[in-house]
Amino acid sequence: MKFIQIAGTKGKGSTSTYLANILTAAGYRCGLFVSPHIRRENERVSVDGRLIPDADLQRLLAQTTERGYFRKFYQVALAWFAEQGVEVAVMETGLGGRYDPATSLPICQLLLTRIGMDHMEILGDTIQKIALEKAAAIRMGGSVICAPQEERVQHIFDATCHLRRARQSCVRPEQIRVRADGSFDFDGFSNLRVQNPASLQYVNAAVAVRAAVRLRENGIFVSEEAIRLGLAQTQLLGRQQYLPGADALIDGAHNVDSLRFLHDTLRTAYQKRRKVLIAAAMKDKDVSYFGEMAAEQFERVYASQMDYERCMSAEQMAQQFLPGTPVELCANTAEAYAKAAAYAQKRGAMIVFAGSIYLAGEALDLLLPE
Repeated sequence: MKFIQIAGTKGKGSTSTYLANILTAAGYRCGLFVSPHIRRENERVSVDGRLIPDADLQRLLAQTTERGYFRKFYQVALAWFAEQGVEVAVMETGLGGRYDPATSLPICQLLLTRIGMDHMEILGDTIQKIALEKAAAIRMGGSVICAPQEERVQHIFDATCHLRRARQSCVRPEQIRVRADGSFDFDGFSNLRVQNPASLQYVNAAVAVRAAVRLRENGIFVSEEAIRLGLAQTQLLGRQQYLPGADALIDGAHNVDSLRFLHDTLRTAYQKRRKVLIAAAMKDKDVSYFGEMAAEQFERVYASQMDYERCMSAEQMAQQFLPGTPVELCANTAEAYAKAAAYAQKRGAMIVFAGSIYLAGEALDLLLPE
């Protein structure tokens, strides 16, 4: 089994899923390990796009020797992939890189997605400290595919690659050309398509494409047809996911960086739409950018809360918005949606859910019940 590791702050799950689907389309039996899940724990472990069945998940969880939640699922993934005859496994890093279990694997490629400020209490309180934790995943003589980064982050990656004699290939924003019809050109491929055309997803898809092409160095060959099919077939739950039936956009954006990307999408793809916001977040997340975004984009905000100990109260959520912003407090996501839907339907507005992966899951449970 060959392993590919994905580390970063933003875009790990999307990039991992794009690459796994490309490899499956190319005919490889591909395992995918991601975290966190949106709706069901089974989402964390899949083979060729099929989630691990409940019975097998419970069986392997009972056999694991790990104590921590994340490491239990990591061990389950490795066991399930071995049972299923996986040829290539795409492993998303849980946190950082230095101490992540995937960093001990003999990988053939490392992908570094965008680095931002998140998990500061563990990884460090500056972007440089966080970048150093991620850079710890760079192997001696390894192959690294890097998403566009801030200059101070890229400097750390460059220095680490030089020190460890790793081969680094960086995706540059100017290499991605987005067309008026929503398709994009990259690395000699024209009219590539993704299902949710947002600025960050073009970057994530481009990183996956660059990685897929470079895998030939490891004896993994991917055709242009597989790249096109893998990208086009990828559905990303809770990541700027638009549901036309509900006229709602669901995004798990939960830090300043991801909220900026959401803001960019609202300014471009939905610039002519009236909008209302349902917001909820965890106490340890910096969602202060909501204030600036809401003042420009939303005519009404529904500050909600979720049934998690770490969740902000609706009152704490409301404090993230600038004075003068129309904010209504709600006890839970269902109440927030009922009020937002009643308001939006009368005014032809769309509803945006944002602030937490957990909120994205609750929104999907409401709007797309399984």
